[in-house]
Amino acid sequence: MQELVALLAPALMALGFYNHLHRNKLTTRNLVSSYGVFALLINLCTHLVIIFILGRDTVYFQDKSFILYLVISAIFAFVMPFVVSLIENTVAIEVRKNAKR
Repeated sequence: MQELVALLAPALMALGFYNHLHRNKLTTRNLVSSYGVFALLINLCTHLVIIFILGRDTVYFQDKSFILYLVISAIFAFVMPFVVSLIENTVAIEVRKNAKR
């Protein structure tokens, strides 16, 4: 049960911030896909920090390791919506129908 909380709760927090940045105008489809993106990115970054920066061999979800994982994930959950929103606003792809056919 602790594993599910550690892996899924920070992404839910990030989704709330992201939805707030878009003034609560996201569709259900965008909310679900954004949740998947946040879950993937936050957990990937947290695993990379624990393994490479802290120098641990594996990631455990017991005692202090669980709290450490949640703290690092919470930091990424606060930062990630702003980064994703910045990338969305900076990189825009326009698709137009070709008028001459």
